Amino acid sequence: MSICLSNLSADVALELVAQAEREVGPASPDPSSFVADPAEVESALGTFADKLPRPIDVLVNSAGRRRHAADVACHVWNGPLPQNGILALGEGLYVSSPEFTLAQQANQLHQASLCQLLGRYLGTWSPKKGAPLGQCERAPLTSFEALNAFVVGAGQFRGKDNLKLAMAYTCDGAASAPETSLQLVLCLPPELNGLCLAQPTMNYEVGLSTAARKLYPPKSIRIDLCWRNKLFGMEYQGDEHGKQLGADYARWFAAREEGYELWFVAKEQLASAEQMLHIAGEAAKRIGSDVDTATWPTVDELQELLDILGGRKHPKPLTNAELRARRKSVRNQKRSAGGSISSHLTT
Repeated sequence: MSICLSNLSADVALELVAQAEREVGPASPDPSSFVADPAEVESALGTFADKLPRPIDVLVNSAGRRRHAADVACHVWNGPLPQNGILALGEGLYVSSPEFTLAQQANQLHQASLCQLLGRYLGTWSPKKGAPLGQCERAPLTSFEALNAFVVGAGQFRGKDNLKLAMAYTCDGAASAPETSLQLVLCLPPELNGLCLAQPTMNYEVGLSTAARKLYPPKSIRIDLCWRNKLFGMEYQGDEHGKQLGADYARWFAAREEGYELWFVAKEQLASAEQMLHIAGEAAKRIGSDVDTATWPTVDELQELLDILGGRKHPKPLTNAELRARRKSVRNQKRSAGGSISSHLTT
């Protein structure tokens, strides 16, 4: 008998393993051995038991193996387990791989929330209580290469289209949740109430010349969101930046010395639809994106997206029918306006 953590419990376990820099490898357990009895789950968890929120999510391979308990939630995955979909945490204890964990939640989260989760998995940060910024640095949990291999090899599963959509519009390399939120607001398609700008490179490294280093001594700077071919970037400014204004100004002048125009977006702006519409409109002119603003969301629609990404709203995922209807509406708006929409290509 064994247990396999899934969904939110797998997400938490994967982050704990990454924070501890613990090596875990792929495993091929017999899915018929996965159990959901609360007593056996607690016993198998060992040191993980006190670190996971309740209920604990576990995987079983048939509806008949489900058990109903307050502290354990069962999730069924019919058919064979995906290749490299399971990692071994210990004797009789397994966890869904990052790619499999994303697939499990792809039909449960709103599409924008799934993009945000994917941004964390592709990023270099991990949520951690007690850390100065509520997060710590770690290696990415997955990559586009690993995700593409998983999606191809896993066959059909619920939420597959949602996961593919998230992969199309989420950038890798974010160093914080707000960076991903800013990228998604600017780049998600109109049917998700995004502003459909061209995708940036996240945390793009710019080497500094001798002249620039007289202004800012480090050998290079990283720009949160950078449209590198346009020498243009945006930086998210959280509360912590109020304590380092001198360094931020020095970085701004160093970036300017290298020919980059750098904008700063504050926490308050990222929570305001009216301000983000203005910022995106000016950015579109700077980037040169061929965007038809007639297809942009209303203030209320964009505010809903901002609230979802900010964790202030948790709607159900849109159905495929709802997404198709929204895309049709956008096409009609485009025809009425006689304009065109950005192709979302990376510049």
